[in-house]
Amino acid sequence: MKKILALFSLLAAGIMTLSFAGCVEEQEAPGKYSVDASLSCYIAAMGGIEFGSPMLESTSYTLNEDGSMKLTLSLVKSSVTIYSITCYTFVDPAPDSGETPEEGQPENGTIGYYDKDGNLVTEGVSYTLSDDTAPNPAGEEVHYVDSITFPVEEKTDTYSLTLFINSNVMGTQFSNSGYAATLTVDWDSMQEAAA
Repeated sequence: MKKILALFSLLAAGIMTLSFAGCVEEQEAPGKYSVDASLSCYIAAMGGIEFGSPMLESTSYTLNEDGSMKLTLSLVKSSVTIYSITCYTFVDPAPDSGETPEEGQPENGTIGYYDKDGNLVTEGVSYTLSDDTAPNPAGEEVHYVDSITFPVEEKTDTYSLTLFINSNVMGTQFSNSGYAATLTVDWDSMQEAAA
């Protein structure tokens, strides 16, 4: 009888161990990962124009050793056609728009994100400029933003950003208080980036 009880005890302990092991999530290793994402900077006017999607080339996610996280967007210049006019579009960190932002709107050229409470954050945000150039409304060739990196508080499906999309015709600041700039991330697509 003691042997049978001992056998049942061992079986129960084994089942509990297996069950517990199945519930433990695999820890994410620090490193850089590629992730599928889309950027929407949509203006309903002019028949409805999506400025953001064609400019987002790729997105990467980095988990640092200290547990902090960041997302990096790789951007390119693109083009849209508005009433048969081709506009060459790009993110401009220093537009010479000559316009005063409306109340509550960030300064033109501001690059940042909104935290979960809706506050604009620019601290910790960085960007790089392209070697290539694109024409602004004044016909000047300017170096455009080809990457934006911002810290991530938590993994969510969407992030609200602010940035200025310029072109050879005109430009505007996208933000939470104007036209929205929304990054949507598919976290299930995450793959370790090639070294």
